[in-house]
Amino acid sequence: MSLVVPPSIAITLAINPPNFRMNDPVELSVTVISNASSPITVFTWPSILNPKLRQRQGDLVGFDQDTLEPLLLHTIDMSRLAYNHTLGSGDDKYHVTLEPGQPWTIKTPFAIARKFTSPLLQGLPMPLPGHRYLVDLAPDERLIWWAMGRKEDVMCLPGCNERSCEGDGKSIPLSLDKPVEFKILPLDD
Repeated sequence: MSLVVPPSIAITLAINPPNFRMNDPVELSVTVISNASSPITVFTWPSILNPKLRQRQGDLVGFDQDTLEPLLLHTIDMSRLAYNHTLGSGDDKYHVTLEPGQPWTIKTPFAIARKFTSPLLQGLPMPLPGHRYLVDLAPDERLIWWAMGRKEDVMCLPGCNERSCEGDGKSIPLSLDKPVEFKILPLDD
């Protein structure tokens, strides 16, 4: 494994529409732009680049701008088998090549827009109609595996030694330039 200085990656979150009623269809999009000088491949599974899963596992933090109360975003914990960086493996789809300066966007439903009805969540802070919220990435959010080069050039081939695809260096810290704001509309608006 060669140790390379991690490139920086710019991340933008968007919530569309930014004003909605609970249970309206709302989309969360994550756009990333690599500032590396050549293509890099990143492993998205354990990061906000897998927003469908990760927005529910604590990668997003939020608070109510009207009450300053924290917003419950972390709703599940999950364990899984070890990560597999082999072409054609079950984790292949979580490896994405980012071209220098070119945006890559992934979209998924925004989980907060759906009402939480689980009795396990009773008494915890829930989104309130008429309130404004800010959402940001959790502190220490990072991409844990990345490699210089395109996916087909840096991932292991089936049958190879897994050590040959350990990645190129330290994890890449992720942060937003600006948190994203949304408002939950009252039911009668």
